Amino acid sequence: MGVASKVRGQAVQFFRRLTAIFVSVAALTAPASAHALSLEEVGTFESPTYVTSDPGDPDRLFAVERSGRIQLTEGTNTTTFLDIEPLVLSPPEPGTVNNEGGLFSMAFSPDYATNQLFYVAYRSADDPDSESEDESGEWHLDEFTANGDTADPASRREVLTVEYPAAQLDDQFHYGGQLHFGPDRYLYASTGDGGPQGDPNGNAQDLESLLGKILRIDPEGSAPGEYTVPADNPFTGTAGCADGCDEIWSYGLRNPWRFSFDRLTGDLVIGDVGYTSWEEVDFEPGPDPGKGDNFGWNCREGAHPGPGESLPVCADRVGSFTEPVFEYPHVAFGPCSMTGGYVVRDPSLGDLYGRYLYADFCVGELRSLNLGLPTATGESEGLSVPLVTSFGEDAGGRIYVASLDGPVYRLTPTPGSPPSPDGGTGPGPVPLTLDLEPKKRKLRKLKFFATANVASTLVARGKEIKKTTKQLAANQETKVKAKLKRKARERLGKLEEKGTAKFKVEGTATTQSGAEATDTVKVKLKA
Repeated sequence: MGVASKVRGQAVQFFRRLTAIFVSVAALTAPASAHALSLEEVGTFESPTYVTSDPGDPDRLFAVERSGRIQLTEGTNTTTFLDIEPLVLSPPEPGTVNNEGGLFSMAFSPDYATNQLFYVAYRSADDPDSESEDESGEWHLDEFTANGDTADPASRREVLTVEYPAAQLDDQFHYGGQLHFGPDRYLYASTGDGGPQGDPNGNAQDLESLLGKILRIDPEGSAPGEYTVPADNPFTGTAGCADGCDEIWSYGLRNPWRFSFDRLTGDLVIGDVGYTSWEEVDFEPGPDPGKGDNFGWNCREGAHPGPGESLPVCADRVGSFTEPVFEYPHVAFGPCSMTGGYVVRDPSLGDLYGRYLYADFCVGELRSLNLGLPTATGESEGLSVPLVTSFGEDAGGRIYVASLDGPVYRLTPTPGSPPSPDGGTGPGPVPLTLDLEPKKRKLRKLKFFATANVASTLVARGKEIKKTTKQLAANQETKVKAKLKRKARERLGKLEEKGTAKFKVEGTATTQSGAEATDTVKVKLKA
């Protein structure tokens, strides 16, 4: 996992004893949160690395174990859902992070209710049933088919394999390993830079390599290795790219161990594990968040020069990097490795609603950010979990925290705490404001400005204007042009010099999660 790349396994037991001491280290100091939160243990597992739920039933909770098993918990009953331990190369010392490996995460198909398909990412051992060359250390994305409360390992279909450099130290691979289906129903997957430390091979900046990237594919198929690359991926058909461009969605990442999509807005948030000095959070609002973005590694570490700063490729790309919105420094025996989380959309969690929750593996303090561009601001939530490997989100939006020590917790409100500002009813409509500013002379187009508080798609309609579509970034004023229909132009042209004509414009903003809002304005245009 992410922390292993920095040879921290020997300090794990030390950090277990001192987690509480370092909750207030200077690197992460900020005003304490007023959010009244508690941790409710939902189960204990063997080195859990991820947690999620059945997309149709938030009470069916799945805990991914590093050894290669997935456990299904319903109430007080826990059973093994999938066991692929023979395929998974996991750490030789259970309970430590002296090297990288294991089963990283899982993602259910958006159509799981009907097709029963789900996907897993892991570091592979040599497949005992394969006659091909040794696969040890490769990054694997596989598809499995469930049957009720279990999944047969024999249903495995290999989807995508990423080769990692041979003869590296075990703790220098950097695997990423997060899987998420985005709002567009495509599968996004993260990979690390492949090591060794500092990425001297430049994999993260190399568009002919799948290392140090977020990939985007349609994983469904019938044969091994079969999947589809969406036509609108940013590097599809790039000249000179032999193999590796098509799948890439974002690049320039060191070890994006955990990333997520805001379930309300579709915004992308990445927790990228740093090198020697800085941990970072990258935030990209929709639509198409992160498309073609270069997050800078190894030219940069956080917002600072990186180990590859002097490389020609870095000089050529200066000014093109997508900068982090938040970073924090490493501190001796303190914060050292980012564990990214989720934007909270559980209305029961009070004013934590809408904030991004994350932690540092070596400290365990739960913290949140108010995301924004160009920077985000953060604070402590007053809770700690030792050795946080991952956060999780169920189908109902509830948030979970997994510890390498075994427990998985659900984040809950402290009894008596107030609900979110929307009254605890969940996400409400997206407010939309329109400011129309017509020209004073002959008009063939209406020009106006539209602003929405979240990323959305604006559709402007009217009896005398042509349907107009425009993508709106969150809280950003956007100029929109709408053409008048022929009869409206004729009516405007017949007006006398000081005459005016009234036109009605209705705008509808729709977020990727389906929330809508409308605003109607009557406009007077002068001839």
